[in-house]
Amino acid sequence: MKVDVILDRAVQGERLRREDLELLFEEAPLLELGQAAHAVRERLVDPDEATYIIDRNINYTNVCVYRCRFCAFYRTLKDEDAYVLPIQEIVGKVAETVAAGGTGILLQGGVHPELKLKDYEGLLRDLKTAFPQVHLHAFSVPEIFYVSKVEKMPVVEVIQRLQAAGLDSIPGGGAEILTERIHDTFCPDKIGVERWLEVARTAHSLGLKSTATMLYGHEERIEERVEHLVRLRELQDETGGLQCFVPLSFHPEGTPLSHLPGPGGIDDLMS
Repeated sequence: MKVDVILDRAVQGERLRREDLELLFEEAPLLELGQAAHAVRERLVDPDEATYIIDRNINYTNVCVYRCRFCAFYRTLKDEDAYVLPIQEIVGKVAETVAAGGTGILLQGGVHPELKLKDYEGLLRDLKTAFPQVHLHAFSVPEIFYVSKVEKMPVVEVIQRLQAAGLDSIPGGGAEILTERIHDTFCPDKIGVERWLEVARTAHSLGLKSTATMLYGHEERIEERVEHLVRLRELQDETGGLQCFVPLSFHPEGTPLSHLPGPGGIDDLMS
């Protein structure tokens, strides 16, 4: 009965507490949870209307200074399959997307140790010159923070320069799970919780929207998922700058956590 009461409160628009959210993760039947989520959607938007865009994710490099335990994508500079895409190849991929009706490009990569701010600015300018109509959703929070560190430049100045070069919004990668235990355990040398939030907050203060991700299904606890969601909710209350929430299902293959099963279908639907 308590789960039913919580779901009813959510449908009516009441803000749920941490303990409510934890209980829903742990005990809410999937069908009832889905019905409540559908009711919330019908309350907030036209239920007969759905929208979509055509876009493309271009990973401009797989070289990364970080060694996150849940990542199978990164390569070192010495790996044979390490790459940085030439600008001509990136332009070609964007041209293919535009020809297919695309209006947006998600552009992100590993955190490359040798790329400088001028390289990111040049890439944005080249793409905006060739495709002024395309929305460039580019360079995640860890990429921006690393550039600021390498250039010894405030984050706000880095973002302003990227804006001037053509940046339209920022992807929400690198959030993982916004708790110190997860960041300290799985990506200790990467941007931490407070810095991730501060970079996003800075972008929002400059008029840029961003997204937020949540990497679930590894070794996080339910209360840590809830903490992640609450921190994002607090950020949105403060800035209104988050335009999308992206739950990312952990895939253990090829990572140091390959012994884990990863999330199942029910977990995917609930998250």
